[in-house]
Amino acid sequence: MATIPRLSHVAFFASLFFCLSSSAEVSLNPLFGDHMVLQRERPVPVWGKASPGEKVSVVFGAETKTTSAGADGKWMVELSPLAVSLTPATLTVRGTNEVTVSDVLVGDVWLGTGQSNMDFSVSGTDGAERIKASKPGQYDGIRLFKVETVVADEPVEAVQGQWKDATTPNVMGFSAVLFFFAEELHQREPGVPLGLIRCSVGATNAYSWASNEVRDKDPSAAYLREWWTGVMRGWTPEKQAARDQEMKDYETNVAEYKSRHEKLPDSIKKPGEFVGAKWSRRPSGFYNGMTAPLQPVSVRGAIWYQGEWDAKHDWVKVYKDFVIAMTKDWRANWAKAAHNPKLGDFPIYIVQLPSRIPGDGDFWPFMREAEEGIAKELPDSGFVTTFDLNDGTNLHPYEKTEIGRRLAFLALAKEYGQNVSWHGPLLKSTRIDGKYIILQFDPGSASMKSSDGQPLRLFEIAGEDGKYVPANAELKGDYVRLSAPSVAKPATVRYAWAPTPLHPNLVNSDGLPASPFRTDKQPVPER
Repeated sequence: MATIPRLSHVAFFASLFFCLSSSAEVSLNPLFGDHMVLQRERPVPVWGKASPGEKVSVVFGAETKTTSAGADGKWMVELSPLAVSLTPATLTVRGTNEVTVSDVLVGDVWLGTGQSNMDFSVSGTDGAERIKASKPGQYDGIRLFKVETVVADEPVEAVQGQWKDATTPNVMGFSAVLFFFAEELHQREPGVPLGLIRCSVGATNAYSWASNEVRDKDPSAAYLREWWTGVMRGWTPEKQAARDQEMKDYETNVAEYKSRHEKLPDSIKKPGEFVGAKWSRRPSGFYNGMTAPLQPVSVRGAIWYQGEWDAKHDWVKVYKDFVIAMTKDWRANWAKAAHNPKLGDFPIYIVQLPSRIPGDGDFWPFMREAEEGIAKELPDSGFVTTFDLNDGTNLHPYEKTEIGRRLAFLALAKEYGQNVSWHGPLLKSTRIDGKYIILQFDPGSASMKSSDGQPLRLFEIAGEDGKYVPANAELKGDYVRLSAPSVAKPATVRYAWAPTPLHPNLVNSDGLPASPFRTDKQPVPER
């Protein structure tokens, strides 16, 4: 198997803080700052830098933990599990100097990661006006941390960013899905502070967020290694230097036209990124620069909203196995960094892709299938369905409030022990009865129904020839009976199997939609 080339380049500003290891002053990792939230009811690692051998003590509440910095200047202590607290407290670190972190709450810390729909800010969504109209202090128990974008070839030791209160201006610029998730939790669990860590970059692929170890060795990454080896055959430092010069020339032209208040001519085009060793979305680049330095911060769970980039005929085939391997590796690395297996024990919730126009969205049904498959096969995980919320014309649907709300239902049911419905009807079994296919569902709540009182839509059945036709659907309890005049011997069924399923209406009594599915085993088409 080909090994992916690595470079020694690491973004300077991401590691500057930790390059000061020769300093006598004790320092904290930048994840520990004013207005932060510490994870409740779990061990809490606290770490930083000091002079080699320097004695360090960490004080929080009635607990004091001491250690000495290692030969590399690194130190870490583990605070005992903390009780939830909305009362601001101070974290104090003492070495040859003293560092204090003020306004610290204790609650639940949630990580949101992925590409542009996780990165998409509140200001561009259906919840923007509601947030603008919120009362001062309405979200005092929520704190926000945005991980600055860094790409690197080896894991860096510190993220860049700072904790902020959930004031209206701060919320408007924060991840909509992650905040609306927290908003619903905050309403239902008002006594629990929430710390939100946004770690996402638009237009990124899944392999940008996988470790070097998964990238280079895991069987699920075999296609990635083959593809990247081919990419690198066409890349040279000389070609990269030429592209870099093109970009500099473009930026010079832009600056000159702006200085004259003139419009840039159409003939001057911005050069595209050159896919190769310096490509910002290269394999493992964002894991190394943004995910690895979060470890081993104690978190309640993670949300993964990604897949738009990978919803292509080749990548969608390998997506499920790759993301399962990637997320298992995240958990293992969290535990390893903390020297405590409990710190890798956190749930991962997946946002299934919404609707997308045909053409660009041809492989989105297969991606939704892969994402549901991840949630079914990956321990301690779950998924939320979103295809019913948008019309498919916008790659970044603005209907983010309901996505956050559904994620909150998932967390409330699985993590908070609340009796809430978190999924719509899920197919349990099928059987053939003459000219009928009979489907049994797990409704997710008390019962199933048609959301508009009309006959159920979007069901299709096929005989052994694999030619699907619309099916008549009869709903009775947890069962749906399907038939079609032109299919005397039905063999397979599918539901909402389209880039943009139009007007789905099978829901449960809580209004949550049935998840798309198919029962045939046809492979993903090549194009």
